[in-house]
Amino acid sequence: MTNPASPFDQQAETLLLLSDPWLSPDRADRLRERLSELRDELDWGWIVDRAARHKVLAVVGYNVDRYRLFKYPEEEFDIVPYRWVLTAAYEANRRRNAVLRDEFAVIAEAAESLGVPYAVRKGPLLSERLYPDPGLRRMRDIDLLMTRTDAAALGKELSRFGYTQGKLSADGTGIEEFSRGTRRFWSMHVNNALPYMKLSADPFVESVDIDFCHDLIPSAGPGGEERTKAFLSRAVPVSVCGVTARALSPEDEIVDLCVHLHKEADARHYIAIGSDLTLSKFIDVACAVSRSTPDQAPRVAERVAELGCEESVFYALHYTEEIFPGTVPGELLEAVRPADTSVLVEYGHLEGRPAPWTSTFHERLFSTRRIAEARDAQHLPVA
Repeated sequence: MTNPASPFDQQAETLLLLSDPWLSPDRADRLRERLSELRDELDWGWIVDRAARHKVLAVVGYNVDRYRLFKYPEEEFDIVPYRWVLTAAYEANRRRNAVLRDEFAVIAEAAESLGVPYAVRKGPLLSERLYPDPGLRRMRDIDLLMTRTDAAALGKELSRFGYTQGKLSADGTGIEEFSRGTRRFWSMHVNNALPYMKLSADPFVESVDIDFCHDLIPSAGPGGEERTKAFLSRAVPVSVCGVTARALSPEDEIVDLCVHLHKEADARHYIAIGSDLTLSKFIDVACAVSRSTPDQAPRVAERVAELGCEESVFYALHYTEEIFPGTVPGELLEAVRPADTSVLVEYGHLEGRPAPWTSTFHERLFSTRRIAEARDAQHLPVA
């Protein structure tokens, strides 16, 4: 992916190596040597900034501390500056995730008590099942897949635990209701319910957010409730955060992670806020695919064809393999390859208004200029 002759690519390559949640002792030793070689060339301010933007700062801190990458036998001084920033980010994220895991247990038990179909997505499942340490992956909110009717029922139940459907006030000290216009827009155009929130007393968690998704395939058109019911019918029991909950089947989880990644990479709203391309989402896909078995590839391909989401899944798998070579089996990538691969070089497909990028994917991945390049990017109303 990178060209060692380019200072920018040297930094990008270093960030990718530091962001590996499965870094082995052997690879860590080679990385330490590389950090020593590039000591006077790396811009660590850039690395820390991009690690934060890509939501991998905790992984970087974990690896730097666990393998003592800041020390090199022949160096008098540390070869990784700002070590305290990196390790503190990991510790803070571990504390944050612990709070959210405890809260998730409450939400899962509430959903189980209602007896309604649901499936947990991302968040605590990935942190506990796909990552070697619960502090590595930053959890933003708690995601559940449910029909609109069942989500509304659980939303009412959440009020007993202090949750309100609303947004943080400007000063962050309260939760305000959404405007009628925002409610109307989301009900008509967005496959998610407006979030439920409650303030947290923990200094590492400003608020706990619950996000209800009603359709995992935003590009599939009408029939979202039936698709959701089908996903939920295949949900499997899991033990997570000390409670029993329901999760998507392994094949559906891969599809969900891929479609979610492409939705945010493709949509103008996410481009406008700069969260369209984040390493953390590609790492999620790589981790999920790495846990799959060879016999799952045809089942994933069959599910993708059934749902008509070939472009989204191919986009996610293609670029995951480009960023982390060797993580996506070739047979899986070929099995979901669409006839038209323009999705790789365009955005706006899910909105029905595709437009070409003028820069390459690798140029955009670590550059903030892509926000200006997508001149028609715009925010969703959340007032």
